[in-house]
Amino acid sequence: MVAQENNHQLGDFIKGRFDFIRERCEKAGLDFDEIMEKIHKETLHLAGSEEKKAVAEERLFEGAILSSTFLPDWLDKIFLEAISRVLQGPGSSLFTTSSERPCIAFEAGRFNARRQAAGVFRVFFSRKTPEEWLKTTFRTIYRQCYGEEAANRLLTEKINDKHFKVYMDNRGLEKASPIDCSTVIGYLYGGLENLGAEDILVTHATCALLPGSLAEKCEYDVTWR
Repeated sequence: MVAQENNHQLGDFIKGRFDFIRERCEKAGLDFDEIMEKIHKETLHLAGSEEKKAVAEERLFEGAILSSTFLPDWLDKIFLEAISRVLQGPGSSLFTTSSERPCIAFEAGRFNARRQAAGVFRVFFSRKTPEEWLKTTFRTIYRQCYGEEAANRLLTEKINDKHFKVYMDNRGLEKASPIDCSTVIGYLYGGLENLGAEDILVTHATCALLPGSLAEKCEYDVTWR
């Protein structure tokens, strides 16, 4: 068995990924079982080692996943990349830097925000304004996915009532990648959307996870009306 040094409470996020695939297939007229088989194969390919392939089979495709389930960070990373590669299509970018240019990972994050706001995390959305959600409860949700240490490094800066900057330092986390950053863009967008914000724009011009980047933090610029 692979050493699972970085595990977080990713169960509900992973369940949301499966729900997202199903909804995407229904809307696009795709065969869900056929798409899942392709995603399954791509996930195992990205896993690389036989040990990680065994973990992916057991924990992701065969085992029961509960909302409270702790899973390895790398497992979510390769599953998200596999989903993106299969659904995004050849020649398309696997990640984005702006909500104005959606990608599969962005849409997966947006979907999970809407889904969790009506389900397991509804208490974190109930009776919150967009400003309150960004300043307080977003950190709580973020902690579930990225852990205590990363949550302690999360910074939220208020520019004005409907303009915030969010700073994250996920360097060194097995889960972190530009594709994962795209889910953050989507989650911020979907969270604000669920709270009634309009004309939302989330941009991610500074990414510390891009190859060659000298940035120490990922920066997200968030505006709405």
